[in-house]
Amino acid sequence: QGAAMQGGVGGHAGLFSNSNDVAKIMQMYLNNGYYGGKRFFTQETLETFNKCYYCEEDVRRGVGFDKPQLGTLGPTCGCISMKSFGHSGFTGTYAWADPEEEIVYVFLSNRTFPDATNRKLISEDIRTKIQQLIYESIMY
Repeated sequence: QGAAMQGGVGGHAGLFSNSNDVAKIMQMYLNNGYYGGKRFFTQETLETFNKCYYCEEDVRRGVGFDKPQLGTLGPTCGCISMKSFGHSGFTGTYAWADPEEEIVYVFLSNRTFPDATNRKLISEDIRTKIQQLIYESIMY
């Protein structure tokens, strides 16, 4: 809808890819900018993107990525490392990487179907419940 108001194109206008490609990008981030024998970002760039600059002021976001919640509410299951990073999108997309556990989790959906008032994905907390199950499965 935001892109439509901008003539059909917007930098925030969602994800146009598949889970395999998103997983590759997230793995490249985990590899400090290196994937498939090529360097795409320097490690310093990713450290800059991933740093939580205002955590002490209860602002969890980094420059390029979201970070885990600092309290009880936030974008993750609350069971992941503070080194983790990712993004949860308005349409239901979710991509998260955890360097400590070497985990990449990608969830693609269309939360806005049949329209943007559909809040079931959010109210049921599906994305973070799946993330919790992933972490529980590697802990036992």
